[in-house]
Amino acid sequence: MANHKGGVGKTSTTVGLAAAAADAGERVLVVDMDPQGNSTRRLRAQLPAALEDRAAASLAGVLPSPGRGEAARIVTSCGWSAPYSSRIDVLPSDLDLELLGLTAGLPGAERRLLRALTGVVDTYDLVLIDCPPSLLSHLTDNAWTASDYLVVPCEAEFESVQAARRVSERITRDRHNLNPDLSIAGIIPTRYRAALGVHRARLEDMAKISGPEAICPTRFPELAVMKTATEKALPLAECGSQGRDMAALFRDAYTWLRKRISHLQESAA
Repeated sequence: MANHKGGVGKTSTTVGLAAAAADAGERVLVVDMDPQGNSTRRLRAQLPAALEDRAAASLAGVLPSPGRGEAARIVTSCGWSAPYSSRIDVLPSDLDLELLGLTAGLPGAERRLLRALTGVVDTYDLVLIDCPPSLLSHLTDNAWTASDYLVVPCEAEFESVQAARRVSERITRDRHNLNPDLSIAGIIPTRYRAALGVHRARLEDMAKISGPEAICPTRFPELAVMKTATEKALPLAECGSQGRDMAALFRDAYTWLRKRISHLQESAA
C-alpha cells in the first residue's frame, strides 16, 4: 500500500482489505513498515508492555541484520475477535524502525525485508505491506523490493493524485534497482463524494496514471464510522450498520483486486 502523501487511507485500506480477505476464509499477513505502527495498533497486535522490549519484538528488532525467514519469530496474532483472530497475523512495527535508514548504504540493504520474509509468507493467501508516506524512504525501498504489486489508495484531491503519479514515476525510474517486476495493480479512490464535480474530475486524472482499468470501481466515501473503527481499533463489521456497509465495500474492492491481479499475472505469462 503506497502513496507519497500521508492521510490518504493507506492504513485504513490495508486493514479493510485484510478483514475482507479474512471474511472470505483466507489467511492474511499484514506487514507494518510504517514506524508509526498504525496497522499494528488498529489490528490490536500486542507488543510487550516494557518499552525496552518492544523494538526487539517488532520489525525494528528483525530488519537490521535479518536471517532468512527471521520474521517468523515476531509473527503476532490479530487481537480482534473471531474469525479475524485466527486468520490475520501481523508483523508489528515500532518507532525504532525509523533507524533502519541509518544503514541504508550497506550492500543489499534494500532486500532485508525480502530476506526476513523468506518462507514465512508461504502459509498465507495474502500479504499486505503498509508503507510509510515517503517514496524515498529506505523502508519504502524494502517494502517495494519484497512486493509483487503496488496498490495506491488515493483521495480524489489534487495533492493526493499528484502523489500517486509520483509513485508511478518512481516505479518507472527505479524498478531496475529495486524490483524489475513491480507494477501498480490498482488505484483505490478514498474519501470520495460523487456529488462534487472536482472529485469526478480527479477520477479522470487517476485514470491517466495507469489506465482506467486500474481504477477500482468501488469508491469509498468519507464516513464517521471510519474514525470510530480507527479510534476503537475495531473491525468495521462491529461498528453498526454503517460499519457493515463499509465492510461490504471492502469485500467488493478485494474481489475486484483479486481479479485484477489474476488478469495482470495472465497477461505477463
